[in-house]
Amino acid sequence: MTMNQTSQRLFFGLWPSAATADEIMAWARDAHALCGGRMMQAEALHMTLAFLGNTPEDKVHELVQAAPGWTVPVGTLQLKRFGRFAGPRVVWAGPSSEDGERVPWLDDAYASLWSHLEGAGWERPASVFRPHVSLLRKAGPCELDVLSRPALSWTPEQCVLVASRPAEGGSRYEILVRLPIRHLAC
Repeated sequence: MTMNQTSQRLFFGLWPSAATADEIMAWARDAHALCGGRMMQAEALHMTLAFLGNTPEDKVHELVQAAPGWTVPVGTLQLKRFGRFAGPRVVWAGPSSEDGERVPWLDDAYASLWSHLEGAGWERPASVFRPHVSLLRKAGPCELDVLSRPALSWTPEQCVLVASRPAEGGSRYEILVRLPIRHLAC
């Protein structure tokens, strides 16, 4: 962090291993062939658990100090379908085909993390947690129903606090701290 920087754009996310990221990139390539847009880089693939946005430097420091004491449960999930956020033109891979089909350990990880954040003065978003891995940004119009891939099993390798920095061709991510994870038997 530079001395004159007053805030950083932060999020907590689950990161795949390099091998799993390569598998997820097959999903990204299929979506890109259909929708165009900007494909995410393999090393940037993740599932956001908590987006904090622009965060003052003193709060960044507090999170870097506190987060290593927060344990996050991690299990295995399956990416089963493609989806789209129309407003931001993001195409993603997600673990469920219906909102009612939830991944219990993932909901627990989200709730646990937000419980810690609320204790540190953050406000949990009112919106429903929609777990996904962004594949494309600035995607063009396309019918995702024609895309289909076999389900991809994924056990996140780590949970991290990340600073997102603007860069040419997209954002550059810097891991600020790794959180302890507790692997669940599945």
